[in-house]
Amino acid sequence: EIFKLTPSIPALILPWTLRETNYLPKRITLFAADFITSCIACPIIEEFVKLKILQLCVDLPRNFRTVKRKPTRKNKKRRYAEPLPRGPGESEVTNINKYVLQMLATSLGMKLCDSSRRILMYTKSHQENKAFYALARGIFPIHELCGIRTALALARRDVLGVDMPLWKMLFRAVFIHGLANFRGKKPVFKWNSSTPWSEMQLSPLNAADDSTVGQLASKGFAKLTWLIILCRELAGCIKNYYMISRQAMKRTTTYAGKHAAYAAELAAADVLKKTKDQKKSNKDK
Repeated sequence: EIFKLTPSIPALILPWTLRETNYLPKRITLFAADFITSCIACPIIEEFVKLKILQLCVDLPRNFRTVKRKPTRKNKKRRYAEPLPRGPGESEVTNINKYVLQMLATSLGMKLCDSSRRILMYTKSHQENKAFYALARGIFPIHELCGIRTALALARRDVLGVDMPLWKMLFRAVFIHGLANFRGKKPVFKWNSSTPWSEMQLSPLNAADDSTVGQLASKGFAKLTWLIILCRELAGCIKNYYMISRQAMKRTTTYAGKHAAYAAELAAADVLKKTKDQKKSNKDK
């Protein structure tokens, strides 16, 4: 029925004219629209913006640059990693600390702006415990974990020379960010934060919880599962940081001047990782 308005209202702006036309969409429509915007579109935009801010504001050290080329029958890849020329006495990049630290600074900057804006909007008389929610928002590590994931993927591409398209670079961060938004974390475009406790998966401090034992158990299980996911992401970031640093060091020592052997080593490591993941998934089944 809403599309009957398209002759007079352009289809692109129909979602923003629902109130004016007194159209009441169904619950499933509202859920689908909110899920697409909050859990898919917004995480993609936020993580992409963080990556672009990092690339535009910081000159990161790298060993490779991505070069596009026309695909051929033998090689269908549209891009490849080309080693950067080095001057006399100029060493290869083996330290990826700058990638992680600069991305952390970018993530914390966006988080500070967003958190400050939301905390300052708790202006109603019944909204208490502002300091606690400000501290809790600062501890909630979604922006940092997602940023580190993107930074490590960028380091794999620019330091190790691994073929890493943009979607693959952002996929893990977008997935975790989308899960956090689904759990209650508000995306940037949602300005109002009348229930700040929902973003940290907490209960309001000034309200009594009259949940039954079963409800408390289900809530506790969901929170424990989310905590396990965050801990696994943190462990994955630490592991990938160590692996990338070790591979970057091997490239300049063990495989110095042996580009083919180094590429084969990276390919073998990827195949081994995929094999382990498949074995784990088969065991779970």
